[in-house]
Amino acid sequence: MRYGVLLMLVGFLPCLGAQEPPGADPAPYVERQEKEFRFYPGGKVGINLDVPGTLRVVGWKQGSVRMEAEKIVFYSTADQAREFLSQPPIRIRHNDTSATIAVNGAPAPPAILEVNLTLYVPSDRTDLMIQMRQGDLALEGLNGWIEASLGEGSVDVRSVSGYFSASTLNGDIDVEMSDRRWRGQEFAAMTRKGSVGLRLPEEYSAALQLETRNGKITVDYPPQEVEGELLPPEIYIKNKTQLLRASVGDGGAPVKITTQAGDVLLERIEKPSPRP
Repeated sequence: MRYGVLLMLVGFLPCLGAQEPPGADPAPYVERQEKEFRFYPGGKVGINLDVPGTLRVVGWKQGSVRMEAEKIVFYSTADQAREFLSQPPIRIRHNDTSATIAVNGAPAPPAILEVNLTLYVPSDRTDLMIQMRQGDLALEGLNGWIEASLGEGSVDVRSVSGYFSASTLNGDIDVEMSDRRWRGQEFAAMTRKGSVGLRLPEEYSAALQLETRNGKITVDYPPQEVEGELLPPEIYIKNKTQLLRASVGDGGAPVKITTQAGDVLLERIEKPSPRP
């Protein structure tokens, strides 16, 4: 496998005869970067995104980490943006079992830097420690010890397992589970302000704990058998707090999601229709 860095610069190509209106802000300057390096399953990846931007982490079956980055500089000329990016805002340190990816740096005002990252990491037993200042986080197909902290931004989770803990001060939480149960220790997520959505397969086993302190819990999930009787998950209401505690299927590991201000929706994943 060949490893290295590829840069693609998207410059400013003015249209023939077209001129930018006086006083208008220049178009954003975009620079893309790709890097891939060997990385064994069972390793640890630390990510610190200290500028606005998005982060998507996807599990794959390769023994490597691949990074695809988009760096955008707003309110700056092409020459000013190139000069700023000559000091790379993305710093990567790695060996075969440990990697850190840090994104920081601020151009001179009024310019603004945004960095959007997509990472592909070994899907099995990769630990992640994520810190983001402002931006959305998406995780998919991962197994490991995962901790994430966001200042502002939404969290989208698909098909993860192991240990999971995430918090955001302002943003929605959207979770979709797969298989028949949570494989690992615990799933926990919290937002101070934002809505929560949890989708489960109809045949799923876990101990659910869903809570909103200033919102409403809505359930669209099949009743569960309790002492021989089919009962819907029960919602407890006290003052402005609504709490759902229920075992689905055979019970199991806790799945805990909390919002301090926002609605909660629990629903089942519809099975795909059989092909004719």
